[in-house]
Amino acid sequence: MKKFLFALLAIFFCLPLAFADEQKMEIALFTSPSCGHCQKFKREYLATLKQDFQDKVKFVEFDVSKPEDSIIFHDTMLEYGYGVENMGVPAMVVGKSVLMGYPAQIRTEGPSAILKALREGETTFYGTQAQIKECKINQEKEKELCEDGGKSSALEAAQSMFKRISFWAIIVAGLVDGINPCAFAVIVFFISFLSVYKYDKKEIILVGSAYCGAVFIAYILIGLGLFNFLYKMSSFYYVMWGFKWLTILLCALFFVLSLYDFIVYQITKNADKVVLQLGKGYKEKIHKIIRYFLRDKNKSAPRLFCAAVVVGFLVSLIEAVCTGQVYLPTIAVILKEANQDFWRAMIYLLTYNLMFIVPLVIIFALSVLGYESKTFNEFLRKHLGFTKLALCLLFLGLLILLITNM
Repeated sequence: MKKFLFALLAIFFCLPLAFADEQKMEIALFTSPSCGHCQKFKREYLATLKQDFQDKVKFVEFDVSKPEDSIIFHDTMLEYGYGVENMGVPAMVVGKSVLMGYPAQIRTEGPSAILKALREGETTFYGTQAQIKECKINQEKEKELCEDGGKSSALEAAQSMFKRISFWAIIVAGLVDGINPCAFAVIVFFISFLSVYKYDKKEIILVGSAYCGAVFIAYILIGLGLFNFLYKMSSFYYVMWGFKWLTILLCALFFVLSLYDFIVYQITKNADKVVLQLGKGYKEKIHKIIRYFLRDKNKSAPRLFCAAVVVGFLVSLIEAVCTGQVYLPTIAVILKEANQDFWRAMIYLLTYNLMFIVPLVIIFALSVLGYESKTFNEFLRKHLGFTKLALCLLFLGLLILLITNM
């Protein structure tokens, strides 16, 4: 009997310990990987807080750069009486208190807020939990909460709209970059070269296919290299802050220069006065590469194919000095998507490069059908003003996208 009572007492005292973790008060933390104060808070103080209150509280962390966590943050702040204009991270929700900013409130008021919440038995509510609680307490407030839910839906709709805008921006950026005078001039010379050296249709198809494929792969590799580097750097706030502002400044500069080129060309009709174009030295290097690898058209088909691939890669690397004016801000827009969906960002990168080679493929197709390089030269000269205006509008659009999503 004594043994039974002892076992019963042991179960009675140990049972609360078994469920101790479930009884811990929850604290909601809202941070972002691109927020310098958030990273500083995590690096300097979060571990201390967890250590000091490890047996009493449980920290639930949310990354507001993710759509689902952003909606929870939005709903929670509304529930605690904060308007959209007052929402900021890092934020810590403790019972009935919301502490915003580090070290401002979280460090100075955090421990006392946690002790108060523990002492008074407060419960932390966040996201949809807060809405459910309020609906149960006050039926009249249900309409109000549904309006808050509508705001969440509006937030989701706004994010969805940004994705659609971004996708179309990527398509337009790729196409405009493909008819960029930098890229177009190289294409025209390439077609002219094939014509001068008497390449027949089969050879043009072979060389053109290899060249287009090499350009596509080269630009993908350039984009992936830059994208992956920046993606890995995304946790370093000051690096990303510097990159974003550098991209915005470059976008603004290229917008002004494109507008200048458009105005100057419309007045003078002289392409030599255009500022944003491949320098003479770069053009000469590209011409030398094309001549060196493709002047012997009597090579076997495999060797001719390989030569065209090498030319495509080398020309792309040199040409990227000019076309990178569009590629860099486009990658900055794509990088924003990577915070929410990495694979969608990859699709955007592929889409941009597919659009970039569309003008190239069209010109090669037309050359196979018998159009001469003179026709393409006339087209470039006739529509240079239009392409400059298109670049001008593109840089303005990318600038707006980058600024509104800082």
